[in-house]
Amino acid sequence: MKDSNRVFVTGDIHGNPQLNLSSKDFPEGKDLTKQDVVIILGDFGILWHKFRTKEEDYFLKWLDDKPWTTLFIDGNHENFDILNTLPQKYIFGSPVGIVGHSIFHLKRGFVYRINKRNILALGGAHSHDRIYRKWGESMWKDEEITDDDIERATQSLEKVAFEVDYIMSHCAPFEYAKYAIPKEFAGSFSMDPSEERLSILKNTNDIKFKKWFFGHYHNNIDDPFMNQWTCLYDKVMELE
Repeated sequence: MKDSNRVFVTGDIHGNPQLNLSSKDFPEGKDLTKQDVVIILGDFGILWHKFRTKEEDYFLKWLDDKPWTTLFIDGNHENFDILNTLPQKYIFGSPVGIVGHSIFHLKRGFVYRINKRNILALGGAHSHDRIYRKWGESMWKDEEITDDDIERATQSLEKVAFEVDYIMSHCAPFEYAKYAIPKEFAGSFSMDPSEERLSILKNTNDIKFKKWFFGHYHNNIDDPFMNQWTCLYDKVMELE
């Protein structure tokens, strides 16, 4: 008998879901239904241009036509002028931005009840490549995790007694991030404000969770010490 209510998670797609979710890379997808969910850990990036392009229309239709439901948190490489003005509705117990018939944006700091799993969503990150980007065109001020985001997350966690099944963010608390960064960049890596705020959230609250998932660092790696976290890039993983 086919498993029901499945949840999969993957990393950054940067505007092209076929990089991670093609039938070759994600063969499980063909057997799913709209009750099954794929969560993208930020840098969704399809809603990028002020005026929708044919390529964006193609990829949104490609995702909507898939048998599963697609959810995503925001990363740093997003057009927040578009994300922040999406129509909203409540599903999974909290507000989402509506992108398509089965594509939804999970907003920062809310706990969602997704297929019998409580998941804290907390997107956002600092762009380390901002020297190559232009404000309002390829980088937006809302990319960073803010104190208000952390306060909203804290309030959401209070409602569930600081216990969730999973935490899903784009970047990671610094104590995780320093091990997730690819080795070739480790020498120049230092904590940024978004990582610091996630560390504060984690270390000032006794949060109980099975695992913390994040993307951002373009690496597929599991916590080598305590099995507390997983960083995903182009790998797709099914939740327990």
